[in-house]
Amino acid sequence: MHERNVNVVFVQSKKEIKPYRNETVKDIALRSGIYIDQPCGGMGLCGKCRVKIDGVINEPSYREKELLSPDELLSGLRLACQSKAMPGMQITILYGNDESAQILEGAGTKSFTHEPKASVAIRLGIAIDIGTTTLVVYITDIDTGIIITAVSGINPQTSFGADVISRISYTEDHEDGLKVLQKCLIDKINMLITKALDNAGAKNEQILRVTAAGNTTMEHIFAGISPASIGKAPFEPQFYKSVELQTSKLNMLINDNVYVKLLPNVSGFVGGDIVSGILYSGISEHRELSLFVDIGTNNEIVLGNSSFLYCCSAAAGPAFEGAKISIGMRAAEGAIEKVYIKNSGEIEFKTIGNTKPKGLCGSGLVDLVAELLRVGIISSSGRFILKGCENIKKLADRVRIPQKGPSSFALLQRGEFGNTNEILLLQKDVREVQLAKSAIATGIELLLKVAGKEIGDVSRIYIAGAFGNYINIENAKRISILPNFPNEKIIPLGNSSGLGACMLLKNNSLWEKAAEIQKKTRHIELASHKDFQDIFVKNLNFMVGDQYVQKQ
Repeated sequence: MHERNVNVVFVQSKKEIKPYRNETVKDIALRSGIYIDQPCGGMGLCGKCRVKIDGVINEPSYREKELLSPDELLSGLRLACQSKAMPGMQITILYGNDESAQILEGAGTKSFTHEPKASVAIRLGIAIDIGTTTLVVYITDIDTGIIITAVSGINPQTSFGADVISRISYTEDHEDGLKVLQKCLIDKINMLITKALDNAGAKNEQILRVTAAGNTTMEHIFAGISPASIGKAPFEPQFYKSVELQTSKLNMLINDNVYVKLLPNVSGFVGGDIVSGILYSGISEHRELSLFVDIGTNNEIVLGNSSFLYCCSAAAGPAFEGAKISIGMRAAEGAIEKVYIKNSGEIEFKTIGNTKPKGLCGSGLVDLVAELLRVGIISSSGRFILKGCENIKKLADRVRIPQKGPSSFALLQRGEFGNTNEILLLQKDVREVQLAKSAIATGIELLLKVAGKEIGDVSRIYIAGAFGNYINIENAKRISILPNFPNEKIIPLGNSSGLGACMLLKNNSLWEKAAEIQKKTRHIELASHKDFQDIFVKNLNFMVGDQYVQKQ
């Protein structure tokens, strides 16, 4: 029976599904292969899994009343993880549109160039970047190294939580959790491979090699190997060395006789994606000292040269991906990606797709906090204050410092750009930025300390991933995500994980180099360092290099 009055209807996909008893909208979406962004793993904590419900609408839960405004609730907005799925519901998913995500594919840098189509005579390879948040599939000519096409999409595992710990927990808490996470990942990769082959005008039979790089947890789940040991002390993975797997046994849509080879892992929280990035950047080949910083859902840092490589994982969390930020969202259409405050108090911003603003993505968040710090609305300790803008009415009207309740800044006031609700940066959002940036700054500082080096000894800083390409470097330095360092020596790498994997398709001997990097790289456990706590607390303050912003 497919009558709308007995099914739940997902408007965008036009899917009609009969709900099970006591099933939530989140549950029925996951069961049906429909992606809904759920950074908190469906715990009702982040408020990101917003859906618009028409037809039959539930009374809001207490968590929905906490996270949604009365106007939003009245209009039919609900949280997918909280709202019970009922026959007659028509559900529109508001955020998490897979196709609208702004994902840096990185192709076209270094020696790689695009070609429009692949001749049937060309031998092809596939490189897969298995990101915690995003997936990228590259098709390359394995004889020339030319990238023919690259396609990307959201990792569907984000429906189970934003970070690797939530994914590990899911595999432990559910009997079939590992199989569920592996299947949704492989299904999405298959879809991207099909799309990439179509874009390239190529055939499956042309694929001869496949490489894949991801963090340690993502590689384990991809391979169908339990990541449970990574989630508890001593945080050891099940494998370090490169692993080869038959694609047919993974149910990948590639010839049966083709194997996929995974990059080796350094530690439980520094994986093959970083080994691939080190390979691509070339830092292990040069005498000059370099820093490699990968800022994303997971944050890894490498310091080294041809003599040594030290690495660490900075537990910054996914704040810069939009999670834990009240107005945060992924870099998708409608996300504010750039912010600038003029001397007159007017605010200029740019949204992805130049559409109506919905929220703030990572680069926009860095801009906003840096600008508020610059004009004196945020103090060095991270508190909202009025000292810097009390004579600029346009700004002062946006600052809310009540006697009771959280302080905030209205990036958008009610009615601006047609918004019915205000877009507010809350005090707790600033604290999340402080925690995230302190983790990164502390990682950099401690690696230098362990190596007996200073920031002045570093020749260049490489920034990996999409965040490094879209972030305003000056603003990143202003809020001390990055140290005070010459801009011309800060080099965005693009998707170094995927591009390193592409290099391995052309040059098979580079696998020996990847193995050498894995053996050579020494992992530093930050939390066990005697100075960690003191340095972390110090770095919570906003500063540029060693110069603190004037205390308030």
